[in-house]
Amino acid sequence: MKDFKFPVGTTVQVSRKSLSGHAAVGAFKVLARYPSDSSGPMYRVRSVLGSEERMVPEHELSSSAQMAEVDAAWKSPKSGRR
Repeated sequence: MKDFKFPVGTTVQVSRKSLSGHAAVGAFKVLARYPSDSSGPMYRVRSVLGSEERMVPEHELSSSAQMAEVDAAWKSPKSGRR
């Protein structure tokens, strides 16, 4: 079985639309991890801003640390943006 990339409690970004065609915007928190024989690890995630929960395969997740750095640079007084 493959190791999990994201620990429970980590904030992540979902990179693809769900099968139903809906895609919540923003960060998601990892609630639980589940092994999967076919597509790799699966994660139960919940929107940080809302109450939406969904199951997402690991390959559709990315670290939100990269997004936090971009956001911080955008809000920086040195950048002239707020």
